[in-house]
Amino acid sequence: MNKCYLFFAFLLLVVQSAFAPTASVGQTNTDSTSTNKTPANQGLEKSILSSLSEKIDINFLFRSSLEFPSGSNNQGAIRLNESRLEVRGDLTPELSFRVRYRLNRSSAQNSLDNAPGSIDHANVTYRFGNEKKWHLTAGKQSASVGSWEFDKNPTFEYQYSEYVGRQLNLFLLAMKLGYDVTENHIFQVQLHNTFNNDFNETFNSAGYDKDGLRPSKTPLGLYVAWLGNMFDKKWQTFYSYNVSQFARDKTNHGFSIGNQVALGRLSGYLDLQSTNLAVDYPNIGSPAANALEAASPAFVPTFLQDVNYKTAVLRLDYEFIPKWFLTTKGFYETASHREDGGIGDNFRKNMGYWAGLEYKPIASQDMRLFSYYYYNTTRYNNAVAQVNANQKMHLFAVGVLYFVNAF
Repeated sequence: MNKCYLFFAFLLLVVQSAFAPTASVGQTNTDSTSTNKTPANQGLEKSILSSLSEKIDINFLFRSSLEFPSGSNNQGAIRLNESRLEVRGDLTPELSFRVRYRLNRSSAQNSLDNAPGSIDHANVTYRFGNEKKWHLTAGKQSASVGSWEFDKNPTFEYQYSEYVGRQLNLFLLAMKLGYDVTENHIFQVQLHNTFNNDFNETFNSAGYDKDGLRPSKTPLGLYVAWLGNMFDKKWQTFYSYNVSQFARDKTNHGFSIGNQVALGRLSGYLDLQSTNLAVDYPNIGSPAANALEAASPAFVPTFLQDVNYKTAVLRLDYEFIPKWFLTTKGFYETASHREDGGIGDNFRKNMGYWAGLEYKPIASQDMRLFSYYYYNTTRYNNAVAQVNANQKMHLFAVGVLYFVNAF
């Protein structure tokens, strides 16, 4: 894994030095899926806004593609990849809100937070203090985790790593306090629910035995994060540490280091993460371990304990001629079982990459026609390799995406 981290870092540095800054294609305020930056409309005058259009933004996020997969699912189809409706705005210079709803997600309520999984955001932000440098956000919101892969608008992120897609609790009930130290540096502390479903529901849904584990009396977590802008926003940092608890007396720890660059026609990010889960409630590595023990007469499936997950993600986008973009992304992930007598390091590896082409026909609109090829493989090592077959998937997609600022 260390070699992989070094390789990603080296590749990013090589590409960074190879392209000199040209005409800027830097991020706009539509690029971020989260509220991790200081809330919208930071340039507000300290007076009541005169027009509704100055107060409110209504956005529609859309992506649909014709996909041809091979692997476990060989059925080609036209799929609705993204469909989200968002309303956000500033009612006063001090008070803002955000609501975002997924149109293609179930509205069933989670057992712990009582919120449907279809809601990404349902929160308010209050700015206060000298020059409004303090901001408090309460409600359903994005995790303040150092991942540019997650922070990027989901309209433009075709495939996710397992870290974002399965491991993280992405949208959660929380209270987040932030402080703008300077224009370019923000610190945040976010108190949040560890998971959106409660302890018993999580075990029952998986069909697992509790193996002596008990629910935590306070299944909460805390993110501490720093967001930075350096070199005239050419280099952006998003670093975070998280401590949380799901089961009683079982504490999780996680570090995330996100770096993003914008160098004229070239932009990209490199995310590195390491998480120690006392209980594998995301259920990523546990199925492989359960398959290993299934032959035992006394076997009952359960979540692994003391699991470490590591992830490295690199994405690069390059506008090689006006309106035409090359996009590439790769990720490498490992799962290790650190418990005494466990199944060892790197017993599970997940790797994926895509390469694609995008065309932006209307310069003033965030609309693109795209095509890409995606490959993903999951491989098993150590004892679990005896009973778990390696998996792979190929996918070719062509489609259209559109981030619509309708109002």
